[in-house]
Amino acid sequence: MYWSRKLLKSNARNVLRGSYWRVFVACLVCGLLGAGSSGAVNINLPTQLLELDNFGYDPYWSLIFSVLWVIVIVVGLLGLAWGIFVGGPMRVAQCRYMMENRCGTPPFNSLFSVFSNKDAYLNVVKVMFLRNLFIFLWSLLCLIPGIYKEYQYYYIPYLLAENPYMSFDRAKELSIAMTDGEKMDIFVLDLSFIGWYLLGAIILIGGFFVNPYAQATYAELYAAARSKAMDTGITGPDELSGFAQY
Repeated sequence: MYWSRKLLKSNARNVLRGSYWRVFVACLVCGLLGAGSSGAVNINLPTQLLELDNFGYDPYWSLIFSVLWVIVIVVGLLGLAWGIFVGGPMRVAQCRYMMENRCGTPPFNSLFSVFSNKDAYLNVVKVMFLRNLFIFLWSLLCLIPGIYKEYQYYYIPYLLAENPYMSFDRAKELSIAMTDGEKMDIFVLDLSFIGWYLLGAIILIGGFFVNPYAQATYAELYAAARSKAMDTGITGPDELSGFAQY
């Protein structure tokens, strides 16, 4: 294996020296804009409002109930649209920013470069939507298949960050190959941050301060997986040409 948790985290700490607060702001902006969101919105109405019998048949309560459902549907659709057209691309943008930050000082506006080219943007939207949709559908079968697919498709946002024109089928194929035999190790890497997030939760917003460290570590993970893929001939520089140097 090309990496270990200790090595990834050590490299991440080295990268964050002198760039932590810049990365913090970038991760905060991406998080606020929905990076990582699948577009799912969960809104629960009080159960009393779901049972009109509690009020008897009253035109007034019937109207209130109808208006509330319209609001729920509209908010849900808006949230779904935001997740698809903004959240997914911002997840890719965050991956790109973190990879560029490994070797330089990317400008803040590079976070929004994913929106600068219409064809690239629409492809990113499509691929991220399909990724999230497939994970969701597998999750309907059972929790474990959904988690398994989540880790099979782990590198798709990074692959799109490097090549925003990559098709879903190719990104899926490449991510599956890159995670082969390492999904459990990646899962354990994710678990290793739980303590940090729990510690951050003590001060309520502490998770925001942990996130740059986690994202820098995941960038190191992709860099290691990318090197392995290049060395084994799974992909090449014609497909993954690297990231901008600043």
